[in-house]
Amino acid sequence: MFDFSKVVDRHGTWCTQWDYVADRFGSADLLPFTISDMDFATAPCILEALTQRLSHGVLGYSRWKNDEFLAAISHWFLSRHNTQIDPQSLVYGPSVIYMVSELIRQWSSAGDAVVIHTPAYDAFYKAIEGNQRVVRAVELEKRTDGWYCDMAALENALSRPESKILLLCSPQNPTGKVWTRDELETMAELCQRHGVKVISDEIHMDMVWGGSPTYPLE
Repeated sequence: MFDFSKVVDRHGTWCTQWDYVADRFGSADLLPFTISDMDFATAPCILEALTQRLSHGVLGYSRWKNDEFLAAISHWFLSRHNTQIDPQSLVYGPSVIYMVSELIRQWSSAGDAVVIHTPAYDAFYKAIEGNQRVVRAVELEKRTDGWYCDMAALENALSRPESKILLLCSPQNPTGKVWTRDELETMAELCQRHGVKVISDEIHMDMVWGGSPTYPLE
């Protein structure tokens, strides 16, 4: 059983969450709730695997596209999300935002619009505007039982000729909304209807409370 009550002091370790609060927000006397970084110690099985690799003694170039790596990812999607993916379709990327930025550059041109749901993860704005694209926001509606997307408003944004990409966050950050299958299918149909490509950031799909199912966008 993993001990989640153990407190680990991360100060002085070049930790973005704790060592750079003032750098990011202008004041050191703040609690950094804006970053998705947990302070739990790394699980022993992961540390053991890293220790085993380090004991080899040589940290040379490694090829990421190997059968073990690809099989582990495809197995996880199948066992966790009941989603069959072709291992050979997988592409390694160093970070979510790096890959988001690359796809924005591949699928649109300067001055084009990228549609997002708001409130939105702040790095989305930087990735879009930093690539000379325009943010086209569709505001989510807060109701007593959760957050909802006005699909008519979304279609209005997607139908405009300069809208080239829907940057979807699933589950949505920062609201925590878990999109239903019907909502995802509706958004996919709207994007197909208007020739809009979809980038789906699903980094938080394995951390959903309450047993709500998550659906990778295929």
